[in-house]
Amino acid sequence: MRLSLVPAITLVAVLAATAGAHVTPSVDDNNRYLKLTPLGDGVRLAYTVFYGEVPGAGMRRTIDRNHDGTIDDAESQAFGDQLARELAAALEITVDGARQPVAWSQVVVGMGTPQAVAGTFSIDLVAWLCLGTPRGPHTVALRDRFVLARPGETEVKVEDSPGVTITRARIGGADDPSYDYKLVGPGGALADDGLDLRFTAGDGAVVAADATCRNLAAGRGLPPGVVVGAAAVTAFVLAGVVTLVRRRRQAAGSKRRPPRGR
Repeated sequence: MRLSLVPAITLVAVLAATAGAHVTPSVDDNNRYLKLTPLGDGVRLAYTVFYGEVPGAGMRRTIDRNHDGTIDDAESQAFGDQLARELAAALEITVDGARQPVAWSQVVVGMGTPQAVAGTFSIDLVAWLCLGTPRGPHTVALRDRFVLARPGETEVKVEDSPGVTITRARIGGADDPSYDYKLVGPGGALADDGLDLRFTAGDGAVVAADATCRNLAAGRGLPPGVVVGAAAVTAFVLAGVVTLVRRRRQAAGSKRRPPRGR
């Protein structure tokens, strides 16, 4: 499979920056972080579960299935894959009114240390919510009914991307102009009312010409590594675009800001 590097590089900038959610560990609680990045042909969903120090220590002992005191790659990935299945079943997502199942393109288990007696660790997952037609106005509704043990903080962030105008991003009655919602405890509004996202992807919105959504739609039979590889290239490319957009906005803001003392 040949990946076009031009759209990929146009794309990389948005995704390295999207990985920078406010992800922090807790002592007694487990936190979750969702970030949605609308693009020209789909929405990238990044989902992180961060297990706290105390609950993480307890879970490590169950992940170490052979009880040798060390969590190997197979054991950690088995845990990550099980969580991925549970999350996919608990997420209710519609795109332009049509129900869309969640298929994770990446499941990354970050144990930090393989020791079974350690504490906090995280699981990072990525899925693509593909649009039926690229660009134009679209709607996404997301409800998360995953029951997280010892729930602490939930953060839901909708990320800007080049050429995309977000017209609405609300959770229940909450309306944050920065599209950054922080919830505490069980699912609550995210499970009941859910996230209502509406956006318009203009002509300048990023579309991966032969990666990600196109492969997910037309190449369901491809080996998982191929699909993940396409998503990884897309993610790499997206990161720089967001960084560039932010720098331009900051530069424009500094020009408008009067000198101190005036």
